[in-house]
Amino acid sequence: MSITVNNNLITPDQLQYEVVERKGLGHPDTLTDGIAEAAEIEYCKYCLEKFGYIPHHNFDKVMILGGQCIQKYGGENFSDPIKVIFMGRGSKNFGSETIPMGEIQIKAAKAYLSRVLPHLDVESESTIAFQSITSSHSTRPYWFSPRDKNDLPEYSDEGPTANDTATMISYWPLTKSEQLALDIEGYFYQNNDQGLPYPRFNEFGGDIKVMVVRDGDASVATVTVPQITTMTTTADQYFEREHKLRNNLTNYIQSKYPNENINLIINTQTLGSNPRPYLVTAGSCTDFGEEGAVGRGNKTHGIISSFRPNTMEAPHGKNSTYFVGKVLGYQADVIAKQIYTVTKSPCQVILRANIGDKLYAPSKIIVSTAQPVSEETVQDIVKNSLSIGSQTTLRIINEQPFLPRTNAIDEEDYGKDKY
Repeated sequence: MSITVNNNLITPDQLQYEVVERKGLGHPDTLTDGIAEAAEIEYCKYCLEKFGYIPHHNFDKVMILGGQCIQKYGGENFSDPIKVIFMGRGSKNFGSETIPMGEIQIKAAKAYLSRVLPHLDVESESTIAFQSITSSHSTRPYWFSPRDKNDLPEYSDEGPTANDTATMISYWPLTKSEQLALDIEGYFYQNNDQGLPYPRFNEFGGDIKVMVVRDGDASVATVTVPQITTMTTTADQYFEREHKLRNNLTNYIQSKYPNENINLIINTQTLGSNPRPYLVTAGSCTDFGEEGAVGRGNKTHGIISSFRPNTMEAPHGKNSTYFVGKVLGYQADVIAKQIYTVTKSPCQVILRANIGDKLYAPSKIIVSTAQPVSEETVQDIVKNSLSIGSQTTLRIINEQPFLPRTNAIDEEDYGKDKY
């Protein structure tokens, strides 16, 4: 394991331009990420409780196929349901015990969707249908049908090895533009007792998209926010509500960024001479044909930051025991935050593992900081974080860091009626 430390980091806020995108919790791609990860978490919990081990699986191949529902004031029924399809591969038994994999997947998907899209009736087959076609095919006869612990080499005394050659990248802290993108969407959410976001408003859907473009000291934040058809009976009500939202959201952002030059634009399609309302029925554009797929949405820290390096690895739904892109992705995030906490310097962390590497001793680690820091301190942070080894798996399952989140509003600070 080679660790290199340098202080050559240039962060996006040092550049003239910065572009940050956020696909909201109700965006089809974000929905599939959340469904896949929720299913993986529940599968792991089931198997750990039942067997004490997590059999091989990958649930990252999830797709949402949009249904068909005419968007009109007052609402309309679905003529063709939304479809959630689980693909990928997974173990359906451990020894002689059957694992109800499809049931676990679908139950997890329904629970996740019920939280982020409360207007979606997950029990109505005319609205949404679920299907698991996850297979157990493999060239290795017991890879997805383990007879016992001996068919799970990651549980051997040697520990897990990297299942692939991959490079994971993380960074911390977020720039103001990155934070702004999350804060804008977060206005529409509050957190439950488990720290997971759910909508604050019945009137607005979750398929919100934010694009922040900073040019020097001036930023333009363009936001699309849908309204729920069953909660919106007339055009007058729609535009009156949108006008109020424009004022309230602007006030909220100004309160969080009082000294920043931010131009907030909401729903550009309603601002012209021929305004077109943005309506949804269940909360997402999956209501009228849009598709979603795992890995096409937000990247590290829940954003698409165009001037940050990133990896194409998609952790959502991947096996938490040995998949490089998930396990080392988590470690990269933890290490970056810890380095910043200790040194107060913005940093970037790169972890590269070659297939067959000891998973917690990746071949190459590169840490870049924006300011000179103690190399010994950085190396200690890296080594200490990786030293927990396979405990990382339990932290991923229990902390659920890959379930999509946002910067939900703190209603104790702002009040339910203030904004």
